[in-house]
Amino acid sequence: MNHEEPDRVPLDIWTTPAAYVKTRDYLGITADENQEWGIMAPLQISEEFLERLHIDFRRVYMNPASSFEMKTYPDGTTDSEMGFRGKWMGPYWEVTHFPWAEFTEVEQVEDYEWPDPDDSSRMDGVVEWARHLHEDTNYAVVGMVGGPWGVFEICSHYLRGFQKFLLDMSMRPKLADAMMKKALEHALDMNRVFLESAGEYLDIVQTGDDLGHQHGLLMSPKMYREKIKHMHKKIHRDIHKRSPHVKILYHSCGAVEPLIEDLIDVEVDILNPIQPLAKGMDSYELKERYGDRIAFHGGIDLQHAMTPQSTMEELRVEIDTRIKALAPNGGYILAPAHNLQPESPPEKVVEMYDYALKRGMYPINI
Repeated sequence: MNHEEPDRVPLDIWTTPAAYVKTRDYLGITADENQEWGIMAPLQISEEFLERLHIDFRRVYMNPASSFEMKTYPDGTTDSEMGFRGKWMGPYWEVTHFPWAEFTEVEQVEDYEWPDPDDSSRMDGVVEWARHLHEDTNYAVVGMVGGPWGVFEICSHYLRGFQKFLLDMSMRPKLADAMMKKALEHALDMNRVFLESAGEYLDIVQTGDDLGHQHGLLMSPKMYREKIKHMHKKIHRDIHKRSPHVKILYHSCGAVEPLIEDLIDVEVDILNPIQPLAKGMDSYELKERYGDRIAFHGGIDLQHAMTPQSTMEELRVEIDTRIKALAPNGGYILAPAHNLQPESPPEKVVEMYDYALKRGMYPINI
């Protein structure tokens, strides 16, 4: 992360619960699953699994408040602490109820009650786990806050509804701005609680806002710079102020190359997931343009190389390509370009990590 060459390319994993279960069973692992590892859905994972795949990272999560009692509704949906509801649709938990969907006035947003960030139960056992990882292991410790990672996606995907919020940004800008400001305030509060207690034991803090899709951005660069960039800068500067030693890992799917300079400017240290088949996300070009100023996390294609339709040799070529392009001079953490999918063959998951362990030794010779 300091753009120095280590002994080998470090490895990390993002996975859906279904892909984890398939790979775990393929490996015959039956160890206790006592580490939280979810990104888009709850997931418990075992230390034995992480060790078998040579994973160099461990995660620390805030708790939901102990006063929160999740309800299940007649349609099968369950609620979240922040007020949105959803349900499992096949292997994915999808949001189906948006609490801000019918808001028309700024005052409705301002009056919306967030859960209490200062509820002491949020940090029960958290500091002890972070201290253990920091003092007793050799893993990089990643902090996962319990509130919004950013300001855009929490509004569009979870609280307002995607189509409505994109229209808000153009047609109801005061309402959209109020929603993002509301999210910003909660993000800053949750980060404060987390970092004041556990920050000294963390190496990385994860944030994010999806800004792109396969073929471009979800908004113009101009709109990002006018409406969102200053909020991202405020979140990231606050994290660095509270924990100057941590690196910020920022997640955005898709074709975000036009905004990488902006992300560097808002103090992003590591960009995830480097979706290689998205427009403008060529690994060699990204490394050449930005590789001395930002580290890259992810990169391994899930849309072809990690599907049943590709060969094992194509997967190896994919891994070689990412290592050759992104690893020289450090600054690359190899991982899938988002969560391993339910159809990702477990034998390929295992091969990805075993092969990357072997091929990622410095000096890179591919």
